[in-house]
Amino acid sequence: MEPMKLKVDTGAVTVEVEDEHGQVIGQFQFNPADSNILKRYGAVADFFAGVSLDGEMDDQQRARQMEKLADDIAGQFDYLLGPGVSEGVFAQCGPLTVTKNGDFFFEQVLEGVGGLIESVTKKRLDKKLARIRRAVAAAPGQGK
Repeated sequence: MEPMKLKVDTGAVTVEVEDEHGQVIGQFQFNPADSNILKRYGAVADFFAGVSLDGEMDDQQRARQMEKLADDIAGQFDYLLGPGVSEGVFAQCGPLTVTKNGDFFFEQVLEGVGGLIESVTKKRLDKKLARIRRAVAAAPGQGK
C-alpha cells in the first residue's frame, strides 16, 4: 500500500540571489510570513551581535577560525530559513566574502531577507485586513 500524501500551502516563496550584474548566483525557498520567523530572525541577529574574532593568532589558526565562523553562519541561515538553505545562498559566494562596500556577503543577504520578511508580511496582512473589512461591511446590521 502506498503512503497517503497531504499537500499543503506553506506560503513559501522562491528567492533568487543575484549579483550586481543580475546574474543568479543562488536561490532558496522560505515563508517570509512564517509565524515563528521573527523570533528566529531575532535569535540569529543576537548570535551575530555576539560574534568576535580572537586577537593574536597565526595564519593557520586564523584560517581555522574563519572556516568555523563560515560554518556557523551557514548554520544560522539554515536555522532561520530552513534546512539546506545555506547551500543555495552561499553556492557561489562564501558568507565571509568582503563586498565592495566593506560588508560581508552574509550581512547583505541577512538584511535583504529582513526586507523580504517585512514586505511580504505587510502585503499579506493588508490583504487579510481588507478581506475582514469587506466581511464586516457586508454583515447584517451594518448600516451605511
